[in-house]
Amino acid sequence: MLNAAFCEVRVKRMLDRMSTERWDLFVTANRCTIYRLTGEIVPAEEPVIFALRGNGDRFTLRTESYSIARSIVDPVGDLADLLKEHLVKWTSGFGSWAVEQASIPSRLAAAFDNRLNMHSVPADAVVRELRRSKDEDEIAAIAACLPLHRAAYDAARRVIQPGATELDLYTEVNAVMAQHLGTSFVMKGDFAVGERAIRGGGPPTRRKIQQGDLCPVDLFPAPEMYFADTCRTFCAGAATDEQYSAWEAVLEAKRLAESLVRPGVLVKDVYRAAKELLDAKGVTEGSFWHHLGHGIGGDGHDEPRIIPGSEERFVEGDVITLEPGVYTAALQGGIRIEDNYVVRASGLQNLFDYPTEL
Repeated sequence: MLNAAFCEVRVKRMLDRMSTERWDLFVTANRCTIYRLTGEIVPAEEPVIFALRGNGDRFTLRTESYSIARSIVDPVGDLADLLKEHLVKWTSGFGSWAVEQASIPSRLAAAFDNRLNMHSVPADAVVRELRRSKDEDEIAAIAACLPLHRAAYDAARRVIQPGATELDLYTEVNAVMAQHLGTSFVMKGDFAVGERAIRGGGPPTRRKIQQGDLCPVDLFPAPEMYFADTCRTFCAGAATDEQYSAWEAVLEAKRLAESLVRPGVLVKDVYRAAKELLDAKGVTEGSFWHHLGHGIGGDGHDEPRIIPGSEERFVEGDVITLEPGVYTAALQGGIRIEDNYVVRASGLQNLFDYPTEL
């Protein structure tokens, strides 16, 4: 869980930006933004809105999605009505206000505009900027997911063998993670193995694992709102010399990227260095086709995106993945190895220390 003191620090940062931007009011319905500022996890099925005034006053509005007293058919509409009532008390003398627009249902947006008699300005870019550098409680929330990943990879190594199916792999990994967590959760990950993994991941099927298949298991659940995102690759049976050569190349690319990441470094420069290394080796040439990594936190893919088309630079406090990968039919699939890191002033802090062997 996030720390209440850090939540207040993040509220103060938002208030400072509101003063700079000359916003009298900030409004969001983004559950992750609300969690960052209040420490409250709102169930996905419950409509919610959070408002912060420039003087520090704030409120969170939630409406029921189930009641024995009445039939609830339009919880968003109920929230819009409740919001209108609160805005009557809050908005006298306002000059400007901002909304995290991507999070707001149209019914709620209409409630704002009708009551304030003015259109909002978007706050999305400011929210993205403020959530970019993670506080220590956010880093701890990400790291808290990683013991689940360790248990999952131990289970995957046991299950992955010729004749087992992708669905067998998923079922066992899901069960082990649920037992470790002590409750159910939404299992998110890629379970496509062998040649199915060459152009991406995806949910499991009844496809049987073949002798020699490479099986990348990419896990990114968020049982308490914050994502960790790791990948390990396992071979069904003894790996070939070619597969070992590709594995060594992927590890070399990852180590190179780790050595280059520092605050202020262009992300595309790190991508280019890893890409050039992999393309220079015959066994992996031309087969690294996706991003090198990305930010994680309240979203599974967040800033910075480590891609050749980005002009972003790493900043201190970024929590990122690095995940070089190579994929060919000759390899019987793909090899991807992914760890999670905090960008510190002196370089990278690796949050995940699970073995990388095939």
